[in-house]
Amino acid sequence: IFFRYFINTDSYEQGGPIFFYTGNEGKLEGFAENTFQGFMWDIALEFKAAVVFAEHRFYGKTQPYGGTSYNTTNHLGYLSSEQALADFDKSRAPRPIHIKHVQRLKGAQNSAVIAFGGSYGGMLAAWIRTKYPHKVDG
Repeated sequence: IFFRYFINTDSYEQGGPIFFYTGNEGKLEGFAENTFQGFMWDIALEFKAAVVFAEHRFYGKTQPYGGTSYNTTNHLGYLSSEQALADFDKSRAPRPIHIKHVQRLKGAQNSAVIAFGGSYGGMLAAWIRTKYPHKVDG
């Protein structure tokens, strides 16, 4: 599965946190553009953070079965919050949006990873912190 994500390091300074937006029911560009002038960008500047937006499986170009992703109930069985969370765990997905990979930014090896989201994405942010406390700090 190919997972898309967007990384912005314009405000990032070595050792700064990584703000991770977990994605919602829509394509990546919509969430990145809608928050471009908003809260995450403002606090990224204040905290000297890198910002990462992840695209949720089955939305945008993150289609596990390509053009047939929505064609069968067998495929749609993989459209779940549990599966979405598993996408962030390197050992469970062949090409994950792996949070610790982002920590390869210069000076980010020990940076805090803070999950964000709104509505369903906010629930994912809370669940990812609970499920993967070794990957997400807040």
